[in-house]
Amino acid sequence: MNNFVLLILLNISLIYSSCIVGENHCIKCNPISNLCFKCDKDVYVPDEEGGCKNAHKCQSGKNKCLACDENRQICKECSDGFIPDENGGCSYTYNCEVSEEGRCLKCKDNYILIGKEDMYGEYELRICKSLFSDDLRNCEDINMYGGYCQKCKENYFLNSGDRKCSTTENCFKSSFGICTECVHKMYYDKRDETCKNQTEEFDYCLESIDGKTCDKCEDSYYLSEDKKCIAVNYCLKARSLYQCEECEPGYYPSYYGTSCVKTENCYNGDKDMGICYTCDPKFYMDYKDGMCKSNREDNEYKFCKIIKEDSCVECIENYELGLDNHCSTSKNCVESINGLCIECNDGYYLGSDSKCTTVEHCSISNYNYECVECEGKYYLNVTSNKCLIGEGKLENCKQAYSNPYCEICKDEFYLNQKDYVCYSNKEDNEFYKCQRTDETGEKCEECIDEYYLGEKDNKCSKIEGCVLSENENKCLECDSFYCLDVPSGTCVYNNNFESEETRFYYKCHQTNKDGTACEICLEGYTLSSDGLCVDIEHCAEKNEDGSCKICQNDIEGFYCLNNAFGCLNVNFNSSCWKCNDILDIHHCDECLEGYTLKEHGICEKTE
Repeated sequence: MNNFVLLILLNISLIYSSCIVGENHCIKCNPISNLCFKCDKDVYVPDEEGGCKNAHKCQSGKNKCLACDENRQICKECSDGFIPDENGGCSYTYNCEVSEEGRCLKCKDNYILIGKEDMYGEYELRICKSLFSDDLRNCEDINMYGGYCQKCKENYFLNSGDRKCSTTENCFKSSFGICTECVHKMYYDKRDETCKNQTEEFDYCLESIDGKTCDKCEDSYYLSEDKKCIAVNYCLKARSLYQCEECEPGYYPSYYGTSCVKTENCYNGDKDMGICYTCDPKFYMDYKDGMCKSNREDNEYKFCKIIKEDSCVECIENYELGLDNHCSTSKNCVESINGLCIECNDGYYLGSDSKCTTVEHCSISNYNYECVECEGKYYLNVTSNKCLIGEGKLENCKQAYSNPYCEICKDEFYLNQKDYVCYSNKEDNEFYKCQRTDETGEKCEECIDEYYLGEKDNKCSKIEGCVLSENENKCLECDSFYCLDVPSGTCVYNNNFESEETRFYYKCHQTNKDGTACEICLEGYTLSSDGLCVDIEHCAEKNEDGSCKICQNDIEGFYCLNNAFGCLNVNFNSSCWKCNDILDIHHCDECLEGYTLKEHGICEKTE
């Protein structure tokens, strides 16, 4: 090469010494001339000046272009849904740098091309998405087809709901890296920017500002004045999740407190609209003004449920609308006063319960108006559904299926099932308060209501759990589910306690004479020096003083160690080793090895 040629090349390289790979669409420079000789993606080609130029000339009606700029040879108007891009063509995505036939091929810096091809090789989606967008911020691995994050950068967590990256673990949604909603059953504590479990104070809560009270509730739940999330709208103060105690001004709690309505004394209504549907049992709905009015004060509407056109059209439950348009406890009533029938239709008889029945001499009938008890010396023959005179063996009989065998005696009489005759049970003898004997007629088999039959003496007493009594008010021995409180002669349930002072009843059979400690424990339990019944039978290892150190935990059962009562059966929570000292055996204090103590005293296997 002669000196003249070298001089020319040198001069050219000096003029175009700005060729840099990656700039101006150039992907390869000539090392001698420092000119670009290969451009990006064949969309651009080297120009006469050593740079890159657009390989395509703009043509109206092609490549989604409607109108070209003739001087610059770029498209200035595109088809609907497409926009002119920086390459002079048309693309259906903003921030596109290179496009071809309407498809984006390359995005601007800090943007990525998101899209996927369909079965015909066409792209269903082809857009430029910012790397700094809310859903890609702090993302390390992006799904290029779906445009969502697959893995976050270090110290960031991938949300399970919107797949955004936040600094909060268990986050469901976030905005610019800040959590706005936690996963289900957790709320966001803004104070320390963490997601926490929804405890009783934070049930159905989404967000707390100070970490002490709730400030935002889940959908369909409302924040009350005391900052609890409840299911009742217009509620200021709640008794529980679905029970409102105090409503907003102008609203009243319904009968069960399940809704706040605009009408006082409402039984139930629409919790969102505040409209009453039905009034409580002592009120009727007046459709003129939508108000609940007392059906106890006004005799005309007494026991009425719905009033229309100044007349009762429906009565409350267990009341019937009579021919006089008043509500009474009976069908076929012609006239009533204060809900009590005083005159029946022809062919019906008025009983002492103010009901109309087809059975003559019937005193009391049920809500189906069938006779259940006859008046005076009459008894009910169930087979014929008639009241007949009780004579001979049927004297003092209340109900029988066939003569002369009585089935149920009148009050203050018991049925002897040996001869089916009714005898007095008022006398203080072995059949006192008895309702029926066994087939031998020698011992009581069933007591009247509110009396209990002793298993050992077959006598009736008022004491539940008593098996042997001195009289109806004093027990001498209780069954295994009860402890005999010696001073009072009563039976106390012995599987729990109401206070620290009365826990000596637990597994106790009988107290001391003062009723201050246990004296006799149930079988399998040992009386401690504190007067408590302790289970050491299921102890696997003892201390030097004889107290239990470790309870057994095998196929026979699972027991946890309780400081007061020894080994307590906890088959429902077999991973508990030490349980609460106040007999709250559902609350564990210390778990077995390999388990971790969680909130509410529950043991869970360590991961």
